[in-house]
Amino acid sequence: MATLTVNTILYTGLDSESLFVAAAASQEFVNDGRTFMIIKNGSGGSITCTVTSAGTTQGRAIADDVITVGATTGEQMAGPWPRSIYNATDGNIDITWSATPSVTVAVFNLPL
Repeated sequence: MATLTVNTILYTGLDSESLFVAAAASQEFVNDGRTFMIIKNGSGGSITCTVTSAGTTQGRAIADDVITVGATTGEQMAGPWPRSIYNATDGNIDITWSATPSVTVAVFNLPL
């Protein structure tokens, strides 16, 4: 599983366009509860990104989040995610994609 770089937003600004990378079938990123991502879809069809939930409540699994991004110029921002619900045992959030051609993602962290 490919690990995405988490980019901390700076008080003086951050050039986010240069931080987008190609989506891969399955990816992960470190989540501290202040982490979010932006997804861009340049493909001809809509795609989904599934954010895996590792949490349970009363012995039942909490459903994964599914983010739908429209075709051609679709863009979605998602997060932040509570650590107790979404972090796997390694402290990362795991994501998968329905398709990856022409899909890019960038992960950001809000400063304290």
